Amino acid sequence: MRPSFRTKLGSYFVDIKLEETLSVYSGTLEVLCRNGRYALCTKNAVYSYDDLYVNFRDSFQQMNLEKYGIKNVLVLGLGLGSIPLLLEKKFKKIYNYTLVEIDPKIVDLATKYTLDELESPYSIVCMDALDYVKNCSEQFDLVAIDIFIDDQIPSDFESIQFLEGVKKLLSPNALLMYNQLTYNEALLSKTALFLQGKFKSVFPEATCLSLSGNKMLLNKGHLVK
Repeated sequence: MRPSFRTKLGSYFVDIKLEETLSVYSGTLEVLCRNGRYALCTKNAVYSYDDLYVNFRDSFQQMNLEKYGIKNVLVLGLGLGSIPLLLEKKFKKIYNYTLVEIDPKIVDLATKYTLDELESPYSIVCMDALDYVKNCSEQFDLVAIDIFIDDQIPSDFESIQFLEGVKKLLSPNALLMYNQLTYNEALLSKTALFLQGKFKSVFPEATCLSLSGNKMLLNKGHLVK
């Protein structure tokens, strides 16, 4: 469902609130029309922003997606579905998506506002990503981790146990992308320690892309063009 022409036009001048709901996980969730796009926002974070979700958009632009033979994609943290929408609408990729999201409120909003635009096949799994990773027996060609509670990544998702679980889900030539906030010195330092410590202990060839306010951790340095 796209916003009306009037709403879209007005959103280039001021954010237009379309819906507000209360989540037991993230507190107040707002769906805004901003610059003609849907944005899903909490008090301190933007969970999703269509093709202007720059952390993944700019990362995909720096990768040669063609050479990895991607068919199956796992997304941990749904938002309003910016990751599959970006890959399909901007990068012209049709993949098969498994979208894992713990928050039924977010699932409802994504279903209402954006997911009907996808031509790619997808399934939604409404459960804790920790449990999904622990119990999943499939493998994927691309795994995108975009898990936040407001502007924090829960510590369980930065554990060795979780990373080892994710590693088992990667097909032999798979890409892993892990979105990390670095918009202040404390977060920048935390992410650097995580990358050099736990992340590289599981993925020794890991590297990262510096983005606008974030870093994207990758399982292998050669994933970049």
